[in-house]
This record gives sequence, structure tokens and C-alpha cells, in this order.
Amino acid sequence: MKVVRIDESRCDGCGLCVKACHEGALALKDGKAVLSNHMLCDGIGDCLPACPQNAISFFEKPDSIMAPQMTQIGGPQWPIKLELVAERNPMFDGKDLLIAADCSAFTYPDVMRDFCKDGIRIIACPKLGKVDQEKLENIISKNEIRSITVLRMEVPCCGPLAMKTRAALVNSKKSMPLTIKTITRGGEIREV
Repeated sequence: MKVVRIDESRCDGCGLCVKACHEGALALKDGKAVLSNHMLCDGIGDCLPACPQNAISFFEKPDSIMAPQMTQIGGPQWPIKLELVAERNPMFDGKDLLIAADCSAFTYPDVMRDFCKDGIRIIACPKLGKVDQEKLENIISKNEIRSITVLRMEVPCCGPLAMKTRAALVNSKKSMPLTIKTITRGGEIREV
């Protein structure tokens, strides 16, 4: 996962990057920009073009360092967005994985109760975001997941979510149950 790196020798403390960071991962400390919380950095880089001193770059943070960011003990899991979830995390082990379209929970409000009581969840949107098949494959390969359920909407733009998950499972060379369910525009569940 990519996270921001700030070259302190180039930073003049203008704070433009802090204002540009929509996640609140950056702050000013002692007159310099700092990454105040690596778990909030989405790696997208809105801060990059905001820095007039070119003091900001990104580096790939190893999964072993990022993995603790996923938390569920005594509370909700975070993060859940495919782009932010670490590829290797012990939280996946022995669990059922729900891969759901972002809008599914708004069309079918009982998603958590009916599909993810004790499992791990990931959300993604093929239309407005990227469904990274390689990342899905790595998540499946690097963890001991029991089963996968894909929850997609009936709209055509949601098709790649199921297609890429199926391909990722095949490429991972792991064998586990894969269920694909479709939510209709009227909020009903249909199994594919």
C-alpha cells in the first residue's frame, strides 16, 4: 500500500498539502508537514500537486506494517474499501469474506445481518473506482479465507466485481466456495 513520505529538508511548512489531504492524514508539526496517521493516508496523492516545494513522494509500505490497521475487535472493521485493505492480515484467517458493491448496503439495508455476521468485508465500485483483480488475488492467496460471497447490484456496471473476483480465485489456485448474489433495483436478492 502506498503512503506519503515528506522530505523535511524541502518542506517550508506552508500547509497547502495539509489542506489538500481530504483524509486528515497530514498535519503541521514544528513548522513542517508530517504524516500524522499512516492509517488515514489513502495513497491517492491529493497532497502531491499541492506542494510547491516538491517535498512529497510516495513509497510502498509493506503489508506487515499496514496489516494492523484492520481492526474489528469489539467494533466495526476498518478499513473496508478494497483500495485500503492490506493484502495480508490475520483477521481474514478462518473467516468468510464478503466482497460487496459500495451501493449494495443502501439498496439492501440488511447486508450486514444477512451476509456478514462474523466475516470480513470488502467494498468496491467497478464504475467509480478500480476493482484491482491482482489485489483480490493476493488477498485470497495470502490469507486462509473459508469462503467468498460477492454481492453485486443488477446494473451492468457492477458485473466486473463478480468477474474479477472469480478470476482472482482461479488465479490464486485456492479452492473455496464462491457464491455470487445479485441485488435487484427493488432490493431483492437473486443468486447467480
